[in-house]
Amino acid sequence: MNLNLLTLKFSGDSSTLEEPFLSDYCRGSLWHIRISMVLGALLYAAFGSLDAVLMPEQKSTAWLIRFVIVCPALLGTLLTSFTKSFERYMQPLLAGNLILAGGGIVCMIVIAPTPVNYSYYAGLMLVFMWGYTFIRVRFLWASLAGWVQVVLYEIAAIWIIPMPSSVLLSNNFFFISANVIGMLACYSIEFYARRDFFLRQQLEMEQEKINRVNQELEENVEKRTADYRIVNRALEQEIIERKRAEEVLRESKERYRALVENASDIVFRTDENGYFTFVNPAALSITGYEDGEIIGKHYKMFIRPDMFKEAITSFADQLIKKSQNTYSEYPVLTKDGHEIWLGQNTQLIMEEDHVTGFQAVARDITDRKRIEEALLESEKRYRELSIVDDLTQLYNSRRFYFQLKIELDRSNRYEQPLTLLLLDLDDFKRFNDAYGHVEGDQVLFRLGQMVKRCLRETDFAYRYGGEEFTIILPMTTSADGTVTAERIRTEIKKELFSPAPGQDVHVTVSIGLAQYRPQEDMKAFVNRVDQLMYQGKKNGKDRVCSEL
Repeated sequence: MNLNLLTLKFSGDSSTLEEPFLSDYCRGSLWHIRISMVLGALLYAAFGSLDAVLMPEQKSTAWLIRFVIVCPALLGTLLTSFTKSFERYMQPLLAGNLILAGGGIVCMIVIAPTPVNYSYYAGLMLVFMWGYTFIRVRFLWASLAGWVQVVLYEIAAIWIIPMPSSVLLSNNFFFISANVIGMLACYSIEFYARRDFFLRQQLEMEQEKINRVNQELEENVEKRTADYRIVNRALEQEIIERKRAEEVLRESKERYRALVENASDIVFRTDENGYFTFVNPAALSITGYEDGEIIGKHYKMFIRPDMFKEAITSFADQLIKKSQNTYSEYPVLTKDGHEIWLGQNTQLIMEEDHVTGFQAVARDITDRKRIEEALLESEKRYRELSIVDDLTQLYNSRRFYFQLKIELDRSNRYEQPLTLLLLDLDDFKRFNDAYGHVEGDQVLFRLGQMVKRCLRETDFAYRYGGEEFTIILPMTTSADGTVTAERIRTEIKKELFSPAPGQDVHVTVSIGLAQYRPQEDMKAFVNRVDQLMYQGKKNGKDRVCSEL
């Protein structure tokens, strides 16, 4: 956030926020201003009772000031606040009200008899409090109005109704002190209002980015879900069809055998110990074995070795529980060593409530498995893309804050040093304006590659945003980090770019660097490094700026 320290206006990169802020400040202050106008008018009028007590002979003139000039002006401003043009003239009007209210008190000091007029200066203190803290006048306008009131009082107290020097000195001490304190309070109010507005703008921008990413993720999930539903429906249909086939096969052994021998799926039987007693021609065709090479052998000869235990446990569980049907998927090895995946329905063969064997129908689901693996790989790739910057191929700011939190926790837990670098290309906007964004993007891409080459495997580089990059150096002190930063700065400065025929250009970076302080807040840490980077900019650019 860039602010002019005197006027508090947004400047530099933040200058575009000035008009939106003024509009937001006006809208947010309307009801506050209206209430302040009403309360100010009521209090200003209420003090008229003191006029009747303290200076009865001059009360008519005092009441003229209170009830004919000042209070109507305050109420007029209240009515004006309901018009469309109020936003444009709000600050001059409010400052004018402040001067008018203070000027009215000065006039009463002039007309009041001595020593009554000595006590009326207290009314100016109330006007200061009301103007600087209640009516939402911005710092410059409020300061102008405050000093105008001080000048008016000085003119009255020195030349119009000369006061004793002791009274004048005492009153001036309180006036000027109150005015300076009010200026500080008004400055703080406007500064924090601008800071809150700036932070809201930043949060809204980040929220928009998050919403876009979430929307893309949701769309991808919906697409993947639809794909899985299609696959599941196909599997459900296959299971239903196989169950129907099994019911038909049980009606007649011969009919069953005829269907089995002509089936394209693998059909086999084993005894209760898992030794093959029957396989159909499809099993021989798919596995490459002869009938004599399978019958009498244990079924685990086909199972991939690392799946032995799982397969045995599955069949044993079905045998113990006497589950009529189970579905399982296993990789099996053919005679030539080729691996295929089978989706298998296994049924118990029961005789007089005793399990005498298993019979199963299996289908080659290798293609479906490949599709599922491709979908999982695609989803994994998408997740990687959501945290990687497309242009530089570095991690983005979202990943930066995620990893930084991990590294800060590790640093606090094991009391290890951690150093953070923040790099910003010098005069990059001027480069883009001169050669175009395509050449600017080429600079950013090559910068990302150069940064990668200068780092260890344990270090992390990120594109923070625009032409800014961040680097996390775990287990690195500030002194060691400075060496790395200087190496990066030097390598970038040596790199030659040719954005246009016959034009060779070098670019430089300013780097802020700081070591993490135990238990330091993450945002405070990043902000500290950011400020060091900007200090490097102010000191002439093309340099590393640290706290050493």
